[in-house]
Amino acid sequence: MELVLIKSYKQLSLYEKDWLSILEANENRNPFLEYEFLYKLWVNLRQKEGIEIYAVKEHNRIIAFFPFHSKETWFGYILCFVSQNEVNAMDIIAKERDRDRVIMFVFDELINMKKSVVFSLNGLFESGNTVRNLSKYLQARSMKEYLLIGNTQLKSKSISKDFSPYTTKTIFSTNTLRAKSYRNFLWTKEMIISKVKRNST
Repeated sequence: MELVLIKSYKQLSLYEKDWLSILEANENRNPFLEYEFLYKLWVNLRQKEGIEIYAVKEHNRIIAFFPFHSKETWFGYILCFVSQNEVNAMDIIAKERDRDRVIMFVFDELINMKKSVVFSLNGLFESGNTVRNLSKYLQARSMKEYLLIGNTQLKSKSISKDFSPYTTKTIFSTNTLRAKSYRNFLWTKEMIISKVKRNST
């Protein structure tokens, strides 16, 4: 497998057919995973830096996309989903049969490239396989995660009723001291926010 970094929406347009083919195979019903939505979001955000969409190539064909936003900080990098601040329903783009192994490959590659990194992935549906695949990966690599399950704020009529009403936030990091320190800060922050919400209801 090979990791291909996509750093512009013009470059992304070269992979439109691959993106659409994967979603069609998965019978996707989440409009926020559609190629057109992400492409237009990228154009409208006018962000020239930070968006890093990783495509996975195998045997000369694209089998997955990981739509991330990367920010360099004092501790290293923080990676989140590209539309995390816009919508709360993101995922990786991969066929179900490939999901487990592309997760293993991509996160290993990203950790090897960035060394000190915190992943803060918000919006994965609890009912989807990515949450389970990701937890399996973290267990295999002896990495701890903070998994928060919360009610989604989505009110879009275009969201299928088949979706679970709950989305997750999973936070984990590499084992560098600085990354773990920031990861622990985010874990504490999420626990405080969650406690305040419970007490207010």
